[in-house]
Parts: sequence; C-alpha cells; structure tokens
Amino acid sequence: MLFYLDKPAELVGIIVALLIGVFAHDAAQALAARLARDPTPMRGGAITRSIRHRLSPFSAVAMLIAGDGWVEPIRMNDVWRRRRFHVTAAILAGPLAYLVLTFLSLLAFKASVESLIVDDGSRVIELGGSIPFAAEMTGSMAFTFASMFILSLIPVPPTDGGRVLFLLGPQTQGWKNAHYNLIEKNYGVLILLLVLLLPVLFAGFPSVIGQLAPPLVRGLGSIIGL
Repeated sequence: MLFYLDKPAELVGIIVALLIGVFAHDAAQALAARLARDPTPMRGGAITRSIRHRLSPFSAVAMLIAGDGWVEPIRMNDVWRRRRFHVTAAILAGPLAYLVLTFLSLLAFKASVESLIVDDGSRVIELGGSIPFAAEMTGSMAFTFASMFILSLIPVPPTDGGRVLFLLGPQTQGWKNAHYNLIEKNYGVLILLLVLLLPVLFAGFPSVIGQLAPPLVRGLGSIIGL
C-alpha cells in the first residue's frame, strides 16, 4: 500500500477494499455458521468486534506494505469431528464474500466507464488520456478483493484454506505436529509474510498472488463484458 502513495485513486481503492473485505469476511462466516446451526461466532461478537480484533499485527503490517492480508480466524463449534463439514462450509463463506465483492467492484468499474464508451458499431473506449478517479478506485478495489480471495485459500494456517485443510485432514500425530508448528510457532504467519512481502521488496521475485489475481479479475470481468 505504501507504494501507491503517488496514486491516490488506487490507494483509496485498496484502503476501502481492505476495510470492507475484513468486515464482510467475518460477517459472511458468522452468518453461514448461524445457518449451519452454530451460534458461536455470533455470540463471540464476530460481527461487532473492532478491526483491531480482526487483524493480527503481522497482517496489519502486510496490509500496510503489500496492500493485502488475512483476517484472524473466528471461533466456531468444531469440537466434534462430525461437524467438520458444517464448519468448512461456514469458513469458505469468507473467501466467497471476497469473490462476490470482486464481482461487484467490476460492475462498479464498468458503470464508471460507461460514459466513456462510444458505440459506432464496435464498442470503443475513449479515455481521453486519463482514467476517471472512480474507475481507478473501483478497479483497484477489484484487484484487492481478488488478492484477498487468493490469499485466503492458501493452505497455510491462519488462512481459511489452512483452517479447512487441517479441519478435514487426518488426525495423525504428524498432522497435529504440523498444525502446532504452523500455529503456535507462527511458521504459518512467516510463510504468508514471505509470500506477500518478498515480491514487493525485491523486484523480479515471483508473486503467487500477482500471477493469479489478474486472470481471476479478467475471468469475472468477461462475464459482464469487460
């Protein structure tokens, strides 16, 4: 995010997307858990808790530098093994919220450039040398939501993908040891920080999210004719 200080529209888009995404993620999971007859997130204040309880210091730093981060897991009733599929569905509601927000941002982007489209038999966009603030902002929001979606599915705790992996995985001692090291020793957080920060700090370093987010955005955009 710090690298966009000279691009106000994109910076605003990132900030707005991060704020909306964090709250939408938790709300989606809490509501999905409630539909699965688990009131634990609601009772634990998953919807009403402040943003400082939704982000770890490490995720906040990642958001500040890379413009992307993860949300702290909310507590669910996963004590009984037989409920693991209910909990999985509720957890995946978080990434789904990011995907829906990506699509809505693309709709907003399309609406913001509709006035610039000249129809002369073929749809031609006349930008006049610059892109409107609203278009830059909503485009930035779409890419930020898409990045949050991809990051949330990386199978490393504390992401949603990591949580699902160990929820559905075997209960062997090896898996328990791996889970302990990733969570209690913060190896999972270290992996996520490396994934997010290395491509930003070192030019040319491959970015998993940077490679996957654009195709996702283009694919969703093609649905609405972008």
